[in-house]
Amino acid sequence: MELSHSKSVIRGFLRGVVLLLLVSAAFCPADTFTNQQTGEVLRGYKTSRTEGAETFVQTQEKGIIKLNLAQWKMVRDHKGRNNKVVVMEITDSIMNEIETEAFEKAIVEIGDEGPLFLLLEIDTPGGKVYLAQRICAAITGADNLQTIAYVKSGQNRGALSAGAAVSLAADKIYMAEDTVIGAATMVTSNAESMKKAYGEDIGEKLDSAWRAKLASLAERNNRSGVLARAMVDRDIEVVEVTGGSDRLFIEPINKKADQKLVKTWSRKGSLLTLTAAEAVGCGFAEAVANSREQVLSKENAASAEVVINTDMQDAARELERARGQLLRIRKSVDLKMKESEKKMTAPQALRMLREARREFKQLINLARRYPDLELDMIELENSLNSVEANYKDLQSEVSQRRRQRRY
Repeated sequence: MELSHSKSVIRGFLRGVVLLLLVSAAFCPADTFTNQQTGEVLRGYKTSRTEGAETFVQTQEKGIIKLNLAQWKMVRDHKGRNNKVVVMEITDSIMNEIETEAFEKAIVEIGDEGPLFLLLEIDTPGGKVYLAQRICAAITGADNLQTIAYVKSGQNRGALSAGAAVSLAADKIYMAEDTVIGAATMVTSNAESMKKAYGEDIGEKLDSAWRAKLASLAERNNRSGVLARAMVDRDIEVVEVTGGSDRLFIEPINKKADQKLVKTWSRKGSLLTLTAAEAVGCGFAEAVANSREQVLSKENAASAEVVINTDMQDAARELERARGQLLRIRKSVDLKMKESEKKMTAPQALRMLREARREFKQLINLARRYPDLELDMIELENSLNSVEANYKDLQSEVSQRRRQRRY
């Protein structure tokens, strides 16, 4: 019996109805709907469900109905919404696809519940950029839901790296006084490593795309795009200058002679990181708030029911259980590898191969369900095929010996 290949494979590997987001991104969250032709007024909130050109809207007056929103003027005023706030926490590294998927599904479901807003409590050092981009896309795509980021005091003391991007995706930002936001370089695949892995041109294009993404998220909510880019690029210097009644944040090279320098916000050589006071000062954050209750009070939601959504945490626990199952299977296979070195009878070998076949099938199911386990599906399938081939060969050999003994 040759199970050495299987052994090397094992030793090598270390989460209501979900509704589709088909509504137009051009529509803003709304609570009062006025028919532009008849003047009819409805109060409620739109959902993510659509049917052709019509959107399902939950109204106080008529219940849930379908409206062609192109015919209605919409104003966000919380009238018709449920007096509750849903809270989701992002208080660890953004590293797992299962948690990201849980967030993507949850934000659709939350939007369809019609809360006053979704409060994202953030305290993260960052994580994988592509996962953060998916979370940002889910936030900006939830056009029937106001999102507020609260950068709270915790172990990480802020929203850093990819966490800064998630905060910038929200409609509003509040920060605890001892927190920071920024340093949003591509930590998990920084410019130098990308250039080394993919070449200078490709690395710079990826880095440039990330800078543009941060700027776009900032400008979407009337925040300075150049300040956001300075969180990514050490070579960007940003100054504030007078410009009539407007506050202007520009690179020094773009300063005009009649503009007066007010403040230097970012100097070359370091990534921009803003304290809570600085974030408020430059318009990135609404205000300093040192508790969830203060955020709710500032948003006129002190009387709202607070509902804690734990979908991301539940997904993280599910992944930990899967890792535990993976560890148990790995130990079992390792034990079989040792036993296979001993002399055994054909029935014993067949039993071991049957168990190995079952365990490899379990591993393949884990690989399909949990990409975060980073199991090599091809290697596992090849190993399963090898085990099955060995089992059939040995089974055939045993059957042949039995026939020979009869004659």
